[in-house]
Amino acid sequence: MSFLVTARKYRPSTFSEVVAQGHVIHTLLNSIALGRIAHAYLFSGPRGVGKTTTARIFAKAINCPNAVDGEPCNTCDTCVEISQGRCIDVVEIDGASNNGVEQVRTIRDSVRYTPSRDKYKMYIIDEVHMLTKGAFNALLKTLEEPPAHALFIFATTEPHKLPPTVISRCQRYDFRRIAIEDIVAQLRHICEQEGIDAEENALYTIARRGDGSMRDSESIFDQVVAYSGSSLTYETVREVLHIVDQDTFFRVTDLILASDTRGGFLLADEVVMSGYDTQDFLAGLEEHYRNLLVVRSTGETRLIEAPEEMRNRYAAVAERFSEGDLLRLLRMTSNAMQALRFSAQPRLRFEVTLIDMIKLDSTVEISTLLSGMSGGPVTTAAVPQRSAAAAGASPQRNVASGGIASTGTVATSVVKEQLRSAERSYKQALDAFGGSTPSQTSIPPPSTVGSAVSVSAMQAPAVAPVPAPAIQDIPPHPIVQMLIDGLDAVVLPGTK
Repeated sequence: MSFLVTARKYRPSTFSEVVAQGHVIHTLLNSIALGRIAHAYLFSGPRGVGKTTTARIFAKAINCPNAVDGEPCNTCDTCVEISQGRCIDVVEIDGASNNGVEQVRTIRDSVRYTPSRDKYKMYIIDEVHMLTKGAFNALLKTLEEPPAHALFIFATTEPHKLPPTVISRCQRYDFRRIAIEDIVAQLRHICEQEGIDAEENALYTIARRGDGSMRDSESIFDQVVAYSGSSLTYETVREVLHIVDQDTFFRVTDLILASDTRGGFLLADEVVMSGYDTQDFLAGLEEHYRNLLVVRSTGETRLIEAPEEMRNRYAAVAERFSEGDLLRLLRMTSNAMQALRFSAQPRLRFEVTLIDMIKLDSTVEISTLLSGMSGGPVTTAAVPQRSAAAAGASPQRNVASGGIASTGTVATSVVKEQLRSAERSYKQALDAFGGSTPSQTSIPPPSTVGSAVSVSAMQAPAVAPVPAPAIQDIPPHPIVQMLIDGLDAVVLPGTK
């Protein structure tokens, strides 16, 4: 017997086997139970999530004479013929190759005839967005008032390309991207049925590569199994798909924490000489930073699509970074991905990006600086620190240095003195400006009645007012400027 690919061999044949589309399945089952079958349905969503499969199951369910609770029996002639794509009353049409007015006219002429055997005559049009404007217009009247025995199901990955007049005549069901855990569970079930021993990390890697598509994940699964046989390991998957190891991304964050520029150049050379695409590497690094930011912001790891062991590793590393640093690393990675597309020297740009990340100045939160003003030192335990890696010591993330703090405890007296100095400068400027007003510097005119001003005083030359220093000429202290600008954090130089 010829080999049948996994995506076809394990294609769902009942509603209960459809993965991660419970909101659609529940509605369709209820419509069958209540007898509220619409004349047109629109199934939209990403590729490989079960749109055409659900359309076939729905066709079997409403035509199967032995259906139980809306589920087809899959043994009668109707179910078998629909599953094999040779049922005369269920017509599947490829919208990409039958997109003209003539093909729609053929459908419009044949829809008037009653089904030969089944209850409904169904037309399943896949990739319906490929139909031309004239074809859609030719279908409108039939779609609005079809015969009682006719039923249309449209499947598309781009519903925004459909005319509103078509969408308004259909019941629309949006299929969702399948979660990584659901794909892994299905792959694990397939491994059990096929007698394949697979590592958990290997299945997660395949599922992530599938990007929410069950069909893509099953196709990748077939490719890896063809290489490795009955034993599926993470190293095998990584070798076949030529993807960057997760440990490499953790090496990047370790280099950032240690401020190791030499290691950054060596890592860049390793990535390039291994044949990895720098865009793919940066895309993986972006996801790596995202996972760290999720853990740092939420304090939990359930939003990370990875095995439990990898989640625990992210939780340990995230504590050594601040949210501000991770956000800046994400922006730097995103900007580098854009710049690499148009760079004449992509390797140079890639190396410079890694070194920029390693030499990144830390961010310091204003609340952290000002918390010492109320008395008591601002310790670095509240904020991760980074410093040069010492012998045998793990590198720490220092976010409150640069002339304001040192390793260990922030010198609050220095912070206070700098703020007071800035305040004194502003008060002096304001006082000088107030003393130069004409009302305070000009000599009052002599009074005509009862004047007590002497003649010598009247004849004394007027003293020219001392010009006050302009306030804009006195730059504010950086910390004061932070408060004026309403910033939450500021980059301080020299915080290694």
